[in-house]
Amino acid sequence: MAEEKIRKINPKIENFIKGLSLCLISVIFILNVGKVARTLAFLPLYLFGATYYFFFGFTFLLGLYRLIRRQKLELKKLNLVIGITLVFLSIFFFVSVLSVKFDTPNLLSLYNSQLNGYYEPVIINAFDQNTLWQGGLLGTLIALAIQNNAIVTFIGAGLALIGLILIFLPLLMKLFKNRESKEKKKEPVKKQEPVNYSPIVEKEPAEVKPGFESDQAPFINENSGFSKPTLSLDESYGTSYNHQENNEFSPLVFSRQRKVEPVQVKPMMVEEPTPEFEEESIEPIEEVEENLIESRPELINKVDEEQAKLINELATTQPEFITPIEKPKAPVAPTPVVEVPKKRARVNWIPPSTDLLEVYETDEAREKNEAVAAARVESINKTLADFRIGARCSNYIIGPSVTRYDIEYDPNVTAKSVERLVDDISIRLGGVTARFTPIVMGSPCSGLEIPNATITTVSFKEVIESLPDAKKHPLAVGFGKNIAGDVVSADFNEFPHILVAGTTGSGKSIFIHSLITTLIMRVSPDDLKIVLVDPKKVEMSKYRDMPHLLCPIITESSKAKVMLSKLVEEMEDRYEKFSEYGDSDIKQYNEHAKEDHLDHMPYIIAILDEYADLVDTCKEISQPVVSIAQKARAAGIHLLISTQRPSTNVITGVIKGNLPTHVALKTAYYVDSNVIIGEGGAEKLLGKGDMLVQTPLIPGGNVTRMQGCYVQNKEIIRVVGYLKEHYETIYDENYMDLIDHSKESASQMIASGEIMQEADEAEEEKYQSIKEWVLTQKFVSMSKIQRECFVGFNRAGRFFKRLQQEGVVATEIDGTSKGCRVLGVGNDDANGDPDNIVTSSELIS
Repeated sequence: MAEEKIRKINPKIENFIKGLSLCLISVIFILNVGKVARTLAFLPLYLFGATYYFFFGFTFLLGLYRLIRRQKLELKKLNLVIGITLVFLSIFFFVSVLSVKFDTPNLLSLYNSQLNGYYEPVIINAFDQNTLWQGGLLGTLIALAIQNNAIVTFIGAGLALIGLILIFLPLLMKLFKNRESKEKKKEPVKKQEPVNYSPIVEKEPAEVKPGFESDQAPFINENSGFSKPTLSLDESYGTSYNHQENNEFSPLVFSRQRKVEPVQVKPMMVEEPTPEFEEESIEPIEEVEENLIESRPELINKVDEEQAKLINELATTQPEFITPIEKPKAPVAPTPVVEVPKKRARVNWIPPSTDLLEVYETDEAREKNEAVAAARVESINKTLADFRIGARCSNYIIGPSVTRYDIEYDPNVTAKSVERLVDDISIRLGGVTARFTPIVMGSPCSGLEIPNATITTVSFKEVIESLPDAKKHPLAVGFGKNIAGDVVSADFNEFPHILVAGTTGSGKSIFIHSLITTLIMRVSPDDLKIVLVDPKKVEMSKYRDMPHLLCPIITESSKAKVMLSKLVEEMEDRYEKFSEYGDSDIKQYNEHAKEDHLDHMPYIIAILDEYADLVDTCKEISQPVVSIAQKARAAGIHLLISTQRPSTNVITGVIKGNLPTHVALKTAYYVDSNVIIGEGGAEKLLGKGDMLVQTPLIPGGNVTRMQGCYVQNKEIIRVVGYLKEHYETIYDENYMDLIDHSKESASQMIASGEIMQEADEAEEEKYQSIKEWVLTQKFVSMSKIQRECFVGFNRAGRFFKRLQQEGVVATEIDGTSKGCRVLGVGNDDANGDPDNIVTSSELIS
């Protein structure tokens, strides 16, 4: 993740040189001066005729564009490339019927004579000397094949028209959309009326197939969250769902007013086999009654006459195929499977395609940032010269959100002299915020980071496609782009826990969503399990019932504490397995498990959102967090903790030390920035994904500035929808019961008196140890017991009073400030023998 500076030529100078080269080459080919030029021009002139000049004229225009704009013309869209190609092909048809003669054969003969007859006259005479086709060999073949000038002209006009439409239609559509958006902005915003969900418009019932129980089939309305199977991904995850403000799925809404008529099935008309419930309810009765009558008639004599008649009637009665009429039951929403088999076959993992993700255009923003950066260089150099500082801005690198200007120094100038002028430079540049970095890794310059005129969006698709291979680095995630525009990524196995902090609106939630979406798109549910703790109850709801979840989303702090305690137990169990098989980490164990056909051990990543709120409601939650952060790396268990209130009582030194990777987004105060990364600077960030990253993977503990990627809610919904559609959600049964039963057992122990008995035993043991220590002293007082034995005031008073009652300590003070004299037997022996003396440190231990 170390930032490396690559020295490159200025893009403007590069485009100027390329444009000048294209212009010179085009002019040389058009003029045909010299043997070399005519030799190179002979073959294209022979093939294309007059179209030769159109091709090099177009090349000249491209070079002229690079000379003026100093940037290349990017033909990214397919319609633009096809349009230019069709216009070029149409010229072959037009040049064949032009009235202006272009004597290609004579011109080629002239070239051949000037080139000492290198080319055979037979090839030149292939042209018709009387017709003098202007389209070269290709135009000649086209005209000879069609032999009708009207048809040739019509085809050429059609190709030219289609090409021009493909070129200019997208531009017109873009102008039309911009005009509509401006008109919509001018219109006053109307208040949105609340939606009434009470009336439900019911549709006609679908056709009921034979054997289908219509009275138990749920009726699903348009708000139920399920789309038709024929819809595409964009339709099914984009338009068919009824989203709330936070882009969540709306709950299932079933109609309770729909009445379903029972289907009457006649016995003679039914061709399909009898349903299972009818066979089980009728056929066993016939078999049992016949056996009772024929094999054991003595049982009938023991029954009453009424029961015997009833048995005979049942034995002779024929079953009637009548569907029982029952009231339609309220449908129940499908719930994910909870039971996990001991050995289950691995899923056939096919990761979601990146076509589900969005792409953003950044060309216009890049051009504007280039112009603004060049103007700011002059302002920075003028400011340094006005204050007579021996430094200058030598170069700049434009990043997604900020531009770093490299500051070079004279031999006798220090970095602090420029750092004192940061505020003055900000004023000269129009009041923009600036951040000064004295040391830039791999560069002899300092850096002055200034926000861009236009912030370019870093697409999530671009970041995830730049990550290393998922087989070698399964837990690799992308943080975003650095100032140089390079994607920065790291593996959870390397950092291995992460702390994220930032205020509201800083991009903290989007950064966490990008990490979660990266993991679920690259790793199979068999290899990775995720635990989500969401105290806000709405932030992680889009991942509900996702196949990668270890347990349902946790929204209560008490359940989060139980879950973390179970993760600690899981960690200890894994280490026991490692020691049994002689492995040191989860990677080695899984390799042995694959060879020995053992159960695969998945990675576990616990994501705790709003950690400050969890600590406020359950202070004991920090204990398992520290245990996992200290030891769980080799066991494949990792933590991601986020908070928007990074105070010292929440992010303690122990937690901060065991979470080595820190991501600081925009903070409110300098103190918050200092808590996260140990220095200021986060309070000057721009927000919306602008962040500072501190990790041990960067040597020296330097902080790197990055721009996080942007992932939309609809992208997350598409990815999660794909996973839920193709893979089954199976929770771990060990994490389904997250209720804290320790409180219940404590209350039962209090009721039974066990805790009181244990407390009395501990009190007596403490008193006896203090009594042994008192017998080694000459004088003792209540304050001395409290001070030396580390007990409370009330407890020390009870112990001192009991010592006086047992005659160990005198009840009266001898007039000294040392306290009461110790009267216990064996005091002199204890004082005389130093081996028998019990010190206060031994007593405490």
